[in-house]
Order: sequence, then structure tokens, then C-alpha cells
Amino acid sequence: MPEAMLEVRDLVVHYGAIRALTGVSLSVPEGKVVCVIGSNGAGKTTTLRTVSGLLRPTSGTIVFNGSSIVGRPAHEIARLGVAHVPEGRHVFPDQSVEDNLHLGAFTRRGEGRAAIEADVRLMYDMFPRLGERRTQLAGTMSGGEQQMLAIGRALMLKPRLVLLDEPSMGLAPIVIDEVFRRLADLKGRGLTMLLVEQLAYRALDVADYAYVIEHGRIELEGPAATVRADPKVRAAYLGEGAG
Repeated sequence: MPEAMLEVRDLVVHYGAIRALTGVSLSVPEGKVVCVIGSNGAGKTTTLRTVSGLLRPTSGTIVFNGSSIVGRPAHEIARLGVAHVPEGRHVFPDQSVEDNLHLGAFTRRGEGRAAIEADVRLMYDMFPRLGERRTQLAGTMSGGEQQMLAIGRALMLKPRLVLLDEPSMGLAPIVIDEVFRRLADLKGRGLTMLLVEQLAYRALDVADYAYVIEHGRIELEGPAATVRADPKVRAAYLGEGAG
């Protein structure tokens, strides 16, 4: 297996007196896609928000690229190469598509305009709809277009690891198909991703390895195909009979 780019060990997170995560451990190898599936409120989003520095854990370790990132602010973790595509997309609605992409490159200001413009063009090649909408205000775009923009904006960071939180949320099935085709394309380019997704069958289709989280604990893990074949996963998350 490739060397782990991200190692999370025994992560405990509280919201006030409520324990949201209880000893979560997971690993994301370089060049692989790892997914975390589970029901609403199971701890999926909390896990991503803690990795990206938006939440501070009560205890546990988070090692990215060989260095501890526990306690570092989110902007420092981004500069290290971790891009977070949050639940609900959160594009800058009053800025154009192109301005949103430029804002995604905030850690790269020392590289010069030409390098950043080249990557903007790359995003337009990767997501043609963004090129068609480059001058449009992001807030006036459809949900699917905003999701593509949120992913493109994250890629402008030139990240080593992308955290994706519920990319299917609020999208029509045909748009979800398009989003996951793009994620499969990115996987083919060797991008390392940690994907949180309530539509388990979508996540398991694109992932190499999977974790099942419930009540803040990892209940099951294994290669995505193995997790998908598990009778309890089939019954609870895939809408299939357990027999």
C-alpha cells in the first residue's frame, strides 16, 4: 500500500458536554480515495472539520505528510496542502466564477499571476461549465454548478489532500452523476481524497477504502468492495436486503 498521507488516531471531539467523536482512527494513503459513510449525525462532518482545523479535538493525533497538525489554524493547514470542500458548498455568492477560483489560490500569491491563470484555464478544461459561466455571479448558479465551482476552487490550492463533505447534498440525481464522474476523473489523475458522503453506494463506487462511522465511532473498515458486500452495510446504507 502507498504511504499514508493522513493518519488520524484515537480522535475525540466534544461539542460542549456532548461527545461527537470517540476514538476515531483512520488512514488515507497517498494517491487513494478513502470514504467515510454513516447516518446523519454519526460524526462524518465533525471528522473532516477537525482534520481541516475548523474544530479542535479534545484528544488524539492528526498527522499530515509526516507532521502533526493538531491545534494548527485552518489557514495554516490549507497552506500545508489540505483543501476542504465543505458541506453546502459555500462559494462566494457575490463574486464571479473566475474570482472564486482566484480566491481558492490564496496560499499561492508568491507564484505570480501567470501560474495561477494557467490553473484557472485548467479548471475550465476540467469543468467546462465553469468556463461557460466564468463571469457569472456564483450565487446565481445552480446547485450542481456551485458544487463544481467549490471543487475547482479547492483544486486551485494545488492541494495534496482534498476533503469532500457530502458533495451530493441537495443535488438532482443526474447532477450527482456528473459530480461523481468528475471525482472519478480526479481519482484517475492520482489526487488523494477523503470523502464523506451519505449516499453510500456513490462513495463506495469511487473509493478504494471505506470506513463506517456510527455514534462517533468507527464500526467497520476495509476495502470499498468488501465493505459494500457486508450484509449490515447493504441493509443499513444501500437499501438492500441483508440476506
